[in-house]
Amino acid sequence: MSEKNGEDQGEKLDQIPESDESILLDVDALLAEEDPEFLKSIGNIKIDASKVVSEDSVDASADIQRTINENALVYLKRPFEFKSNPKVVAGFWTIVIVALVALVFAWKNKDILFSQQLFITSLETLGSPVQSYNPNSETEDFYDNTRFAKNLISMSPLHVNIKPSENSTDNPMLAFEVTVEGLSADAIVEIKDRQAEFKDLLARLTETKTYDELVVADGKRQLCDQFRDLLNANLTRGQVRRVLLKTFIIKP
Repeated sequence: MSEKNGEDQGEKLDQIPESDESILLDVDALLAEEDPEFLKSIGNIKIDASKVVSEDSVDASADIQRTINENALVYLKRPFEFKSNPKVVAGFWTIVIVALVALVFAWKNKDILFSQQLFITSLETLGSPVQSYNPNSETEDFYDNTRFAKNLISMSPLHVNIKPSENSTDNPMLAFEVTVEGLSADAIVEIKDRQAEFKDLLARLTETKTYDELVVADGKRQLCDQFRDLLNANLTRGQVRRVLLKTFIIKP
């Protein structure tokens, strides 16, 4: 009877589960006896506690990410919630439209806005547009302009004897008046002050001409040019532009 009880108690002891720690100790003892090198290599393995992620930290990260996504979704919906907040929505879309228009304008005019021309290669880029015209028909002389105040003086008549020629008598004569046009008032004032002197110079020049020279138009035109050069050579102020014949009476 006692032996039977002892066997029953032994079976009950065998059925009692060993603790985890005792099992690990038995495994360590077995490994130390059978393969000490393997146990030593396992003992050298170290685990960085800072890199171990706990379940609580994973759950916290998930909650944070979920919150961020929800907030982002709320902000993305705001520009379209016109009924709940019309002023904010209208202001937002106004800024967006203005920004788009500015970007389009800058893109189309990028060559003008962003180009840097450090040197002027041609003055044509800074000048006015070139206009073509006919100088013979579309120009107006500065001194013949009706808006230009002309400087004129008419000398008193001159009477001179000119040289005879083939088509004249032995004593041809000439009576004429000239009008002098100056480039400035200074020349006219000086001619008026020295009129007697200048009339004598013109008379002496005319006496060297023949009847045949002065009776034709070219001779008269040449005489006026010589009058102009003679006056300019003796003026001290200003210049004479031209000399015109006011009257011209020639006797053969």
